[in-house]
Amino acid sequence: MLVRTRSRWLSRTPLLYGLAFAGWFSTASQASEAKDQAQGTATVTTESPSSSPAQGAVTYNKDVAPLVFRHCSTCHRPGEVAPFSLLSYRDMSKRAELIRTVIEDRSMPPWKAEPGQGHFSDERRLSDAEIGTIVRWIENGTPEGDAADLPPAPQFVTGWKLGEPDMVVTMDEPYALEAEGADVYRCFVIPLKLPDGKYLKAVEYRPGNRRIVHHAVLTTMPEPTAKAKLAEGDGKSFASGLAPPGQLLPGQLAFWTPGMEPRPLPEGFAAKFPAGAALVLQLHLHPSGKPETERSLIGLHLTDEKPRDRLRLLLLNNSRVDIPAGESNHVVELSKTINTPVDLYGVFPHMHLIGHTVKMTATLPDGTIKPLISIPDWDFNWQNYYQYAEPVHLPAGTKLNGRWTYDNSADNPANPSRPPKRVTYGEQTTNEMAILILDVIPKGPPAPKPAAAPPKPPSPEELARRTAQAMTIMDKDKDGKLSLDEIVTIIGAVETQAELEKRFARFDRDGDQKLNPEEVAETLKTLRGRPNRQE
Repeated sequence: MLVRTRSRWLSRTPLLYGLAFAGWFSTASQASEAKDQAQGTATVTTESPSSSPAQGAVTYNKDVAPLVFRHCSTCHRPGEVAPFSLLSYRDMSKRAELIRTVIEDRSMPPWKAEPGQGHFSDERRLSDAEIGTIVRWIENGTPEGDAADLPPAPQFVTGWKLGEPDMVVTMDEPYALEAEGADVYRCFVIPLKLPDGKYLKAVEYRPGNRRIVHHAVLTTMPEPTAKAKLAEGDGKSFASGLAPPGQLLPGQLAFWTPGMEPRPLPEGFAAKFPAGAALVLQLHLHPSGKPETERSLIGLHLTDEKPRDRLRLLLLNNSRVDIPAGESNHVVELSKTINTPVDLYGVFPHMHLIGHTVKMTATLPDGTIKPLISIPDWDFNWQNYYQYAEPVHLPAGTKLNGRWTYDNSADNPANPSRPPKRVTYGEQTTNEMAILILDVIPKGPPAPKPAAAPPKPPSPEELARRTAQAMTIMDKDKDGKLSLDEIVTIIGAVETQAELEKRFARFDRDGDQKLNPEEVAETLKTLRGRPNRQE
């Protein structure tokens, strides 16, 4: 976790949690800890504790335990991704100083969205008053308090949270992860065909080994493309860049992070699984210090009710990212005006390793500025899909404003280049992106558009730059041309297979099933001005 303090980045949380792994903050025996954990497995409390108890009266049982059970124990329990359990008084008291550090710098709980900048489901953020309660408890010597005040500890569902799925699919075989080394991004292809007349309503992802699965992303990919990617790997799975390859499943169906609750699509909405496509599971895996294996399960909840509509994808994507070496506050911005009234359902911000902040606002037609999301301390390892607690209505004529900042200085410990190097747009670790993926629900017809002058064609220099950039990013086999499969793998997340095939056929002038640089340039000419139009 990266923590911004004044003008310097500190890589604090991994070090502290590593020390916790090694027992630096613990002198208790494993037997004693196991006993404590066994005593904390009753039922989950539904009480709302006082967020600011009287000064000097704070105890673990009355004031701290309810906060920990609500915000921390989902991950901090046996078998989960966190390095230690927080289900008992002993768990908390022996790590008091570590816990104070990570809650005061807000690296824990890992909730990156800034309060007051959109209201989201499953918020894990501690309020200032709740942090104050825990800090006062620590400063007062971590008193345990009256046992009668202790609420029941959480009891976690061990089965499917949405009930028994209609279908369960899994990886062909367990994936072996080495004990040490860098985090791994690995993709697994799962053949899938839904019964006729059935649609996806909800997806519930279940990791087999929660200690090593940091997050999961689900996409679809044409079967020939998926087979080709497997052939490039070990025949069972393939490595990927930071961006998930293929077309994202709609809404929250595409994402899993620890603590995220599975939810069905809104009433009247469902997803048709593309014909001739495979399901692709991208896993972010991190070594635990010993050899581990992972075999995930994916539960599919189906409906035979034909969807009245589908979530539409709205993309803010500025590919003109060019960050000089050493620059600590590089800014990239992009605006887009929507001509259809929509309800904003969820948003997925995306940058890579040197991202610093990301923010999106909406300027309504009457001039009102509505905050939609702000992440003031971006960390690639804790990116998330943010589903709004209630859809946010945006009338036609609303202007969406995206702003991303980057720290490409030597002071940023997340910078993969030593010394820092120029960073441009792309999918590799050493590249960057400036993306906000929005799921929206159209709520009316498009507003009439005033007659506009044809877009000014790009200059030859600009067209050459954009063509070269497209070839560099997408031409995986380095044959000087782009196949449909290469295009799908990179931008399939933002256009359907049918849309891509139509666009591809239009510009494949010589009919060789590939786009040469001249054909790519012709394609780019027609896209002039698209960043400010609703797709």
